[in-house]
Amino acid sequence: MKLTIAGLRTFLPGLSDDATVFRNALDESGLEVKNIEADGPRTSVTLEFLANRGDHRSYSGIARELAARLGLPLSDVAVDPLVVGPDGPSATVSTAHCLAYTLTPLEVLDATAELPADTVERLTTSGLRRGLAVVDAAEAAGLELGQPVQVYDAAKVLGAVEVRTSRAGETFTMPGEETARPLPEGTPVVADEEKILSVAGVIGSELAGVTAETRRVLLESAAFDPVAVRLAATALGVSTPASQRFERGADPTAVHTGAGRALHLLGESKAAVRTSSTSEPQRWNDTLPVLSVDPARASALLGIALDSADIAERLAAYGFRAVDADRFEVPGARIWDVKETEDLYEELARHIGFDALPAAPLPASTGAVLTPRETLVRTVGDTLVGFGFMETFTDGFYSKETLKVLSPADGHPLAAHVGIANAEDRRYSVLKNNCLAQAVAAVGANLRFKQERIRLFEVTQVFQPDVSAANGLCRERPVLWAIASGRREEGLWSGASAPVDYFFLRGVAEEAALRCGVGLTVERLPQTHPLADFLHPHRSALLLVDGAPAGVCGEVHPDVRHRAGLGGRRPVYLEFDFDVWTVRTARAATAPFREDPPVERMLDFVMPRAVSNDQVRGVLREAAPEWVRSVEVADVFLPDRGAPGRRSVTYLLRFDSEPTRPVEEFNAVLDHLVQTVTDRFGPEGVHLRT
Repeated sequence: MKLTIAGLRTFLPGLSDDATVFRNALDESGLEVKNIEADGPRTSVTLEFLANRGDHRSYSGIARELAARLGLPLSDVAVDPLVVGPDGPSATVSTAHCLAYTLTPLEVLDATAELPADTVERLTTSGLRRGLAVVDAAEAAGLELGQPVQVYDAAKVLGAVEVRTSRAGETFTMPGEETARPLPEGTPVVADEEKILSVAGVIGSELAGVTAETRRVLLESAAFDPVAVRLAATALGVSTPASQRFERGADPTAVHTGAGRALHLLGESKAAVRTSSTSEPQRWNDTLPVLSVDPARASALLGIALDSADIAERLAAYGFRAVDADRFEVPGARIWDVKETEDLYEELARHIGFDALPAAPLPASTGAVLTPRETLVRTVGDTLVGFGFMETFTDGFYSKETLKVLSPADGHPLAAHVGIANAEDRRYSVLKNNCLAQAVAAVGANLRFKQERIRLFEVTQVFQPDVSAANGLCRERPVLWAIASGRREEGLWSGASAPVDYFFLRGVAEEAALRCGVGLTVERLPQTHPLADFLHPHRSALLLVDGAPAGVCGEVHPDVRHRAGLGGRRPVYLEFDFDVWTVRTARAATAPFREDPPVERMLDFVMPRAVSNDQVRGVLREAAPEWVRSVEVADVFLPDRGAPGRRSVTYLLRFDSEPTRPVEEFNAVLDHLVQTVTDRFGPEGVHLRT
């Protein structure tokens, strides 16, 4: 929002032309200044507003903040009273989203009459002047007082006006558009007997818009629920001055004031006159909240001695009325953000000035011992940082649009979600049940910013639907995910390094396991795993910690890459199930150095793809006697191109050489090991290569 010192001086006559004083007062009031153009009384400033302060979206709201900061008196603008009577326009309200509603009929005398000069200056500075008196007067009421006002061409309104929610199949025509847009069912609207006149609190329809030929007008001043307006604006993909005010919480007690300001401007400029009384089918009848303040508590919290009189004077500067000793009524414009006593203490701190509050060192101690989970997060996180990964943060919610990058089929485990029934934003309509979709989206976002070398990780939770869970909805599973894309290294004198791949990320996982003190093995990723369809079938694996499934590692599936628009990049993905991982404080002792050289023998097995190298190595290790020092994979060879997937794997076995044993004893052990592997994996096609 852009405003000027000259425009503010209508509400704050004592405001100085000094741009520095003006800027400092805005900063000390907690108003974010995006830009300021110093030019004496024509000094203009562009402000960024808080998400819950609708009153800041007006000259009067900013003037009140500055008056409290600078100790200046406020001045009100002229407002005509509304006359509510039975001869007003026919109007009804049938939705709880409408908190208050008035409708006043007008006759246009001069469609292009000039409004008062100071009002025209404010509209022009903010870019809201349209050149039609009734439209400009409605815009001025919102800009000056923060109360949105809407106008309709009465000749285009058929029958009674009703504030309701939209029905299935209804459409809405935006201003300046010829084609109607579909409107989500349940959206609050203002309608006549034939069509929708406006999306309530957001924008009026082209079908009821005021033009230079309009001679009869219906002037609407209302208050709508902030959440309903936010959802409606998001559904339309628009943001208007009215929706910005209502989304942040407009004053439901200011409905008469907003309409009265528009009527006064039109009357003063002889642009329009009322033709009958005002209809008011919905009046805000709730009571304003009252909060108590404890002077002793306030003094202790802020570090400044405050008595009841001092507190009352400071809060009055922001519009809080004292109803009796240390009890204050919250003004209508603040009921959306002032909910409890602590909010009043914040108002006191703002009035005193945050820089004026005494500083005190925070209490310090040695701190608490890390929990096992915190130790695990730190250990694995430090490992990833050592490999150049950076921590990122994603939401625990997403929309089903996000999941389109995976496109799971109906019945797939990742197609089921826990939905949010009252989601304020469609982008956060379901709890996430996987991290891969957001990880791939993060790669795409970085690529759009020309960042090719990507290494990201996050510790988060996924929510898997499970009615048997303790909460009756889902099982919450703590996970760490990481994703990498681009070159392994950059800036090498020897030229560009190889891109990251499955083996790079598997090495990261092995390093993490080493630092955690756990045993990590890998197996072929079973097709039943929820992520199996979205990782490359030949470049992925199931990670096991001490034999229990504990995560996955693999290259993102080409179909997923294509849907995400990643071009030729091949990101690799890693995920740890933190319910399985742990950090062992007692590490396995390192084997002592042996001076006697080992006796080495080799066994070569032909194996299908379904059996992993580690599975066979595990069986060999378990079946071997204690005097077998180690079993390692020494070589992998693809002997037969006609049998894709089959390979020859050579295992190196190291035996103790002391005490001396006859060769027959070594051969007996080898025969036993071959027979054990054949018995275990023979039915799957494993046999000794001859």
